Amino acid sequence: MAIVAKFPEPPRRRRRLKSLVFLPTLMTLGNLVCGFAAIHFALRAMFELGGGAPPAGSTTLSRAIIELMLPSFLSVGAGLVFLGMVLDAFDGLLARMTRSTTDFGGQLDSLADVVTFGVAPGTLMVAFMSTQLAGEAILPSPISAHFLGRFAWVSAAVYVAFTAIRLARFNVEHAKADFDHRTFRGLPSPGAAAVIASLIIFQDQEVGQAFKPALVYAMPLIALATAFLMTSRLRYRRFHRTFLVGRRPFSQIVGCVFILAVFWLYKAPTLLIVVLWYWASGPAIQIAHTLRRSQTPATSSDEDEASDSDAQAG
Repeated sequence: MAIVAKFPEPPRRRRRLKSLVFLPTLMTLGNLVCGFAAIHFALRAMFELGGGAPPAGSTTLSRAIIELMLPSFLSVGAGLVFLGMVLDAFDGLLARMTRSTTDFGGQLDSLADVVTFGVAPGTLMVAFMSTQLAGEAILPSPISAHFLGRFAWVSAAVYVAFTAIRLARFNVEHAKADFDHRTFRGLPSPGAAAVIASLIIFQDQEVGQAFKPALVYAMPLIALATAFLMTSRLRYRRFHRTFLVGRRPFSQIVGCVFILAVFWLYKAPTLLIVVLWYWASGPAIQIAHTLRRSQTPATSSDEDEASDSDAQAG
């Protein structure tokens, strides 16, 4: 029998992995700071107090590029929510790469997600409705004299509360041995935040100006529907497992390239369509599964009846 000697890992390699342990935590804290900054810009959109912005007329090249893509403080806040999603994705990837997944990191990640994907989108929604309804003297508030003001604030509060519930439930279920890592149960909180953020970015673009009056009244209903989808038991596919990992058919690659090309030309509408498609995929999968399950017994019973009639005929 041949004996294979196992050599210890080179010290340099081991030191390199240990030196990278702090990166997942750094990414998680970056996600948290993005959420805090998004809240700041939401407040900046409501109150003209400066917010550290350069004085009017002092446009730099970098500021001009940012204003072209994100023309208002609300859009900047929504963009920071998307940046938080990128950092949230990378902190888990780095934790697995460096083998540094810990309970501390998981709890810190959930706390950051509550801010970036819960409080920040809720604040952005309240700020958006405050700016749009200012001419009608309606302010989203729990003590507003107008029903729309109270309803808008309550829907944002429900969204924030349900985000915390969604993350707490995920932590409990993730600790179980039989947890299914292939799908999500309920809309994940980054996907929910993407709905609010993409709508805010869309309405700030020229193509979305015509939809802005209707969006003011639809936003509270969308926030409530999103909140209930987060706490539902509907199955949502993990985006990276479905489209990025493993072998994929050629047609799917062509489709992804086509979507990227359209996104390059029409960024805000394409982003909104992709986000809403994922938002609706959970109910669509459930409806398709229910229809398939309801048709299966009918098919088997029809086959049984046909076999009985054939037997009688014989």
